[in-house]
Amino acid sequence: MSQLSNLNFHHTCEKRPRGRKACLSKEWMKKRDPLVVDSDDGKTTDPGKQIEIVSSFFKTMFNSSDAKQIQEIPPKEMSIRFHEEEVRQAITSLKNGKSPGIDDLCAEHLKSGPAVTSLKIAELLNHMAATGDYPKEIKTGVLIPLQKPGKKKGPVANLRPVILLSLLRKILAICLIRRIGSRIDAEIPPSQAAYRSGRGTTEQLLTIKLLAEKAAVTPNYETSILLMDMSKAFDRVERRTVLEDLRAILQEDELHLVKLLMEDVCLAVKIDGLTGKEFNTNIGVPQGDCLSPILFTLYLAHALREEPEQHPEDVENHPELAPHLRDHCYTVVKRSGLLIPLQYADDICWLGMNCRHSLDNVKKKIPGMLEQRNLMINNEKTEEYQIRRDGDGAWKKCKYLGTLLDTENDIRRRKGIANEAMKKIRDISKDRKLDIDIKIRAFNAYASSIFLYNSETWTVNKGTSKAIDSYHRRMMRNAINVRWPQKISSEDLYEKTKQRPWSETIKTRRMRMFGHIMRLPEETPIRTALTEYERPMRMSRGARKFTWQQNIKEDLASIGLNREAANQATQDRKRWRWLINSKSSG
Repeated sequence: MSQLSNLNFHHTCEKRPRGRKACLSKEWMKKRDPLVVDSDDGKTTDPGKQIEIVSSFFKTMFNSSDAKQIQEIPPKEMSIRFHEEEVRQAITSLKNGKSPGIDDLCAEHLKSGPAVTSLKIAELLNHMAATGDYPKEIKTGVLIPLQKPGKKKGPVANLRPVILLSLLRKILAICLIRRIGSRIDAEIPPSQAAYRSGRGTTEQLLTIKLLAEKAAVTPNYETSILLMDMSKAFDRVERRTVLEDLRAILQEDELHLVKLLMEDVCLAVKIDGLTGKEFNTNIGVPQGDCLSPILFTLYLAHALREEPEQHPEDVENHPELAPHLRDHCYTVVKRSGLLIPLQYADDICWLGMNCRHSLDNVKKKIPGMLEQRNLMINNEKTEEYQIRRDGDGAWKKCKYLGTLLDTENDIRRRKGIANEAMKKIRDISKDRKLDIDIKIRAFNAYASSIFLYNSETWTVNKGTSKAIDSYHRRMMRNAINVRWPQKISSEDLYEKTKQRPWSETIKTRRMRMFGHIMRLPEETPIRTALTEYERPMRMSRGARKFTWQQNIKEDLASIGLNREAANQATQDRKRWRWLINSKSSG
């Protein structure tokens, strides 16, 4: 059998820092803090002892005496053989700068290697499918333990296992997911947004924020939030059950290759250049390739799909959701309110509008449903919030997918994180030899990206926009080292740095997000939430609070569109992008 290691590569891909790393001094390239692990005689930093302790811990974690043996799936020649161009495209999609696996090969090696590489790998994959023979590297991963941020140093349970897989395994996973990905995706409900094309965290976050905002400004309206956390979700997946789920979706040749990637996976702990003994695993999906997270979302979807079917009268107040309910029992509309589920990988959440009792039922039923598939809910991290106009405001400190639900608190938090990031590039900003363009590139990479994360979900009025722009200018002055008694006007600052106010950037991002939402299927949670959010409600007396909906109305008015015209314009993505970019720049 051809071996990947026997190929001759052109080692012309010498690693050198690129992008933002190119302007960093040696001080920035220091090694991370040494690993500390608890042992019987106290804390130890000896790599040999650490490997033994860490290996024993993760060997127990990734093995279960109750794990069912995977059914035999015989090898079968591919009905559509892997071809050279398919493998070449998979190699091209590999990211540069990633750590190598057990084969000690990087993506750069294959990308700069001879043209025959793709052909040889395609032949190897076809041979594996037809005979079941495989190189050892495809089932072996290197486990790098990293300290979890914010956790106490020493306990092994506070280490996060990062698994490095071989390039051959990654290439096979990419080729497989391009063949079977659409069929698996059809089995996953719209409420799951992770690892799916055109979906992301922002729309899930905005779903909660819209309905939280409506409850906060509308009398006699309540939004309840239930956030449930799963313990070690990816590491508790039963492999046999996953293959049984896939049996009805995939062909025998494809199913055999998936089984080959999941069965008898070996791991070896590596610390400070030393590698420990390999140990087998029999549960969990080995994270590190593009196929494993997709298999987990399918596994979770089947676990939650076991929810009892709802009666037709439950959807009479929202008939537009009835087709979605017939396909998946994920969105449940009660006569008294609306219940919307949200999932982003293993982060599961439910929103209840005027139906707190429904959330109580979910809280009771879901743990038992997940336990049937060996998934466990961490009750200590389960959070519940009730939002109403005269409520206590505890929800404003709720953090979901890295963002606080309340705009004011989230902006304050983002400023603090951005300030800490600016300290890391202090040497760059003070270096008089560096060009302003390099300083601004570092500023955008470290500060702008942090502050503007999910900023399109913020509700900002004129006062908030002015405060954001003022903070932006102060940060840019620090970035280019303009300090008192030096002075520079705001106009000259924007021109010199070739930047535009953050308020305009946020507006553009909000408009792009609005267009993205309107192009999503109506069954997605954000479309359901937007329909509920825009449903007329009786307002209380007095001045109305500024809302995200008013932000959108003002944005559309600035480009000369009403809501009906905007709904049509957003369907053409390229035209919508051109429209908002031309209006904002002009």
